[in-house]
Amino acid sequence: MSILSGGAFLLPPRGADLTRWAVVACDQYTSSPSYWEKLAGFVGDAPSTLDLICPEAFLSGADARLPGIAAASEKYAESWLVPYEGMALVRRSLPHGDRYGLVCLADLEAYSYEDGGALIRATEGTVLERIPPRMKVRAASRLDVPHVICLIDDPEGTVIEPLVGAGDPLYDFSLYTGGRLEGRLIKDTRAAERALGRLQKRAEEEGRPFVLVGDGNHSLAAAKAHYERLRAAGDRRAERARYALVEVENLRSGAVAFEPIHRILYNAGGFAEYVRGRAGGFTLISGGRETVLPGGGAVKAYEEAQAAIDEYIASYGGSVDYIHGEGELRALCAERGGVGLLMPALPKSELFAEVSERGRLPRKTFSMGEADEKRFYMESRDIGKP
Repeated sequence: MSILSGGAFLLPPRGADLTRWAVVACDQYTSSPSYWEKLAGFVGDAPSTLDLICPEAFLSGADARLPGIAAASEKYAESWLVPYEGMALVRRSLPHGDRYGLVCLADLEAYSYEDGGALIRATEGTVLERIPPRMKVRAASRLDVPHVICLIDDPEGTVIEPLVGAGDPLYDFSLYTGGRLEGRLIKDTRAAERALGRLQKRAEEEGRPFVLVGDGNHSLAAAKAHYERLRAAGDRRAERARYALVEVENLRSGAVAFEPIHRILYNAGGFAEYVRGRAGGFTLISGGRETVLPGGGAVKAYEEAQAAIDEYIASYGGSVDYIHGEGELRALCAERGGVGLLMPALPKSELFAEVSERGRLPRKTFSMGEADEKRFYMESRDIGKP
């Protein structure tokens, strides 16, 4: 049996304003609180997944948001959301094509952000300090509302591709930032689960990962930690918390695009000189000038850049943020006087091989699309009253 399967999930009722319900992943626009403030103004009093998350731009004040998250999750679960059973085939319209995914359940017993031999693996190093605040949000909420995107390597297209056009319509609407999101209900999940089982068996026989977490690793890590805490306490909710709702996509799809994750350092005026000779493979932005520092490949560039950043901050202070999009990075460097690192893109064809060889990639090595192309919160799952 596959560690990815169909199950119960929840959606807003027919006729709901889905453009206000669905908001982008909480780990986007971390240096732009104004984005989230504008979004809150657009949402107003309408039911929204914005009520169920804490954007990372405000993560330092997460504790103050927990009562509101708890109350909203209880209200939505009890009297508003509608239950479905199966999987959701989702189609996201993007400038470079339609990206298909399958919303299903992932068994957290098979996932690890530490064990390089797990079937579901993190693609990058996990920042342990980022897990507790997310755990608090998950523990406060009755609903699992995911922005996690998992990747499978399915060269023959046996899982998702046969389902395109199948199933009953669930939703089709315009997103807040543009583009559309369509969902269809796959009630009979047996064919997909059999295909997933075959891919899983092949991965086990070859000693490589079956599923890689492409987006949302820290959220999935928090879900795992929350489940383990409930299990250790003998809490009845552990049975539900063992499974996390995720979207699965085929790495081989032409619409699955990898984008670089850039770096910006604040209050680190000496970093531009410090990094020269210590790292390369990226473009340094400092004082209104851009300088290409030569290097030897994408993964090495991320390793060297992150090592230099960590060493500098430990010795001299300052802070770092991770930015999606060249335009936003350049704007932040100009507006806030930061030192920027314009990073290269990792070829997606190298992902499974690199993770198999290294165990995991350096922190924040790639992003699945630009900020507005991330998964928008849509489906949810009842994981029990806190």
